Amino acid sequence: MISTEPCQLIEDLNQSPFNVGEVINLDDFTAAQVNDLNERHGEPLNDGEVTCLMNLLNGHPYLTRRALYLVATDRLTVADFFSQATDERGPFGDHLRSHLFRTHDKAELIKGMCSALRNHSYDSEDTFFRLRGAGLVKRAGMQVERRCQLYADFSASI
Repeated sequence: MISTEPCQLIEDLNQSPFNVGEVINLDDFTAAQVNDLNERHGEPLNDGEVTCLMNLLNGHPYLTRRALYLVATDRLTVADFFSQATDERGPFGDHLRSHLFRTHDKAELIKGMCSALRNHSYDSEDTFFRLRGAGLVKRAGMQVERRCQLYADFSASI
């Protein structure tokens, strides 16, 4: 089970192993849900750090859960987690690299992501839906936004 639709980044859906099954949309966690999850992990983050986590990940379910797991199990200190979050070899490196790899030769998706990050707009509905399906952007009224600050910070670093 995945929380996004990677098939949105695959051009030929007939060859995708992801075009079967039922799509379940999972909303981003609210601040209250992240606080609850932090408590369930033994409160590895204090209130200020939970706020920083929300600012970075915007409640992204997979990334939030992973962050809390890494800190709660002492695989990373809180300071190391926040300082390495956007590093290619940091706690989300595999996740960030997979998105980068799937978009690297798709000029329209790269252009669409840049437009979302810089102008809060999109060039085509198709590009928006592919990026949204991959979990990279979301619609906010008539504008498009990055899914979370982590993606913007990583994009700026490459």
